[in-house]
Amino acid sequence: MLFIGMLFLLTAIAALSVSLGLVVLPDRAMRSRLLDQPSPKAEKPTGKRIRQIDAPEDAARFVVTQGMLSKIERNLMLAGHPAGWSMRNIILAKILIPVPVVMLMTKVAFVNPTPIGTALGLGAIVVAYFVPDLLLHSRAQERQEEMQRQLPDLLDKVVITIEAGLGFEAALAKSAESGTGPLADELVRTIQDIRLGVSRRAAYQALQARTTSEDIQSFLRGIMQAEEHGSSISGMVRIQSAEMRMKRKLRAEAKAGQVSVKLLGPLMACIFPVLFIVVLAPGIMHAFKTL
Repeated sequence: MLFIGMLFLLTAIAALSVSLGLVVLPDRAMRSRLLDQPSPKAEKPTGKRIRQIDAPEDAARFVVTQGMLSKIERNLMLAGHPAGWSMRNIILAKILIPVPVVMLMTKVAFVNPTPIGTALGLGAIVVAYFVPDLLLHSRAQERQEEMQRQLPDLLDKVVITIEAGLGFEAALAKSAESGTGPLADELVRTIQDIRLGVSRRAAYQALQARTTSEDIQSFLRGIMQAEEHGSSISGMVRIQSAEMRMKRKLRAEAKAGQVSVKLLGPLMACIFPVLFIVVLAPGIMHAFKTL
């Protein structure tokens, strides 16, 4: 009975995800969606800005708080506004996903209430309520990590293009338009903002607001400082490229060093007990027979 209930629950969640269109777009379609979005300002989003998106105000008033709305909008921006992940769909998911969980827990955990069963049922309902937020946060985090990984390669392209004779802005536009991935998409949007009349500093600050990567923000701060003081941007980009590549190498070495520590848990939980059983079981059985 429990297995059938869980199967119905997973089917309902999958059907809801498909109906809301929670799918990943290809790079070209994702880039067009990014270009259609208005450029955010550097300041923190307000409640009025949130209501202007497409959140159903009547439902949102009873389902989420203003702080949660701000966090959802922030994660939407960091995730690149993927298809199906609008504010309206997320709020609808937060309303609809807990419904089958409540029905299942009513049949399973709340029929003969016990402290453990009641705690597990309430925990399942709370987890179901926060599932859209967790998925959106995961999507945003993955996208920001991908942008950080792509930064050294894109800076190498910019350096090569500058050495070929182009200016910094033209080299940045050329590298972004010929590249793929979320970082190239964000740079294309930044170049478009500059061409539409937005000041360079405001466009770079908007890009800073759309990323949590410390390397990208450091690169943008270096650009703004070089333009403000009139120093050589090409030299700064060359230094930043070597520095970012070294940082990426150090991060890869640090992750490689953590592999042995992370493998210790699965070894102790899965392999060592089986090994002890295989090695010690014959001796223990022989001892019991002897006694």
